Amino acid sequence: MNYFVVGDVHGCFYTLKKLLQHWDSDRQQLIFVGDYINKGKHSQQVVKLIRNLERKYPGTVCLKGNHEYEMVRYIERNIPENMIKDNFRNTLDHYDLKEKYRDDLKWMKKLPLYHENEALYITHAGVNWLNFRKFKEDSGWCVLRYRGRLKKMSKLQVFGHTPTESKHPEFNKTFNALNIDSGAGHFDAMSAVLIDELGKIKKTYTETIKKEDYR
Repeated sequence: MNYFVVGDVHGCFYTLKKLLQHWDSDRQQLIFVGDYINKGKHSQQVVKLIRNLERKYPGTVCLKGNHEYEMVRYIERNIPENMIKDNFRNTLDHYDLKEKYRDDLKWMKKLPLYHENEALYITHAGVNWLNFRKFKEDSGWCVLRYRGRLKKMSKLQVFGHTPTESKHPEFNKTFNALNIDSGAGHFDAMSAVLIDELGKIKKTYTETIKKEDYR
């Protein structure tokens, strides 16, 4: 089976719907690297769509991003509103994760930190080169938020989190690593990559963020 791996979404519902038109649900496993919420206007709709896909296509993989982790932490710890980052607070103004959509918050909390198969190793932010504290969620070395030199793997390592300069997926041959965050959080673009069962990159898809997602 081939794999259709989607980069950071950040509440950009209409762009995500357009990007998913390239996905062949009969022949490709759908995988998300996390950061479904915040920044864009439609976090609730994004999560609803992804959870529906997860139910309809049981092989779908949804990883946790740092934005899901932080949102759970804010709410479970009852962090005062004035201490919550602006983009999280803006999301909560329209997406009541404290009460109405509490089940979505539970879903975010349970999301896994990585997915591995015969060809791929996928996380939100990448595995640090020392393999240090990679699953310690509150650490800067964690696969949720690491930015820096990566661990080289025999398998293709796929991640997001750090927007690429080109605003397209970028492959680093030295580390056998593929960054697919093309800047949805900055309202630049959203990307997905088609990868075959051997870990070979077959095709990339990039959609410019639609105005409906940020205006």
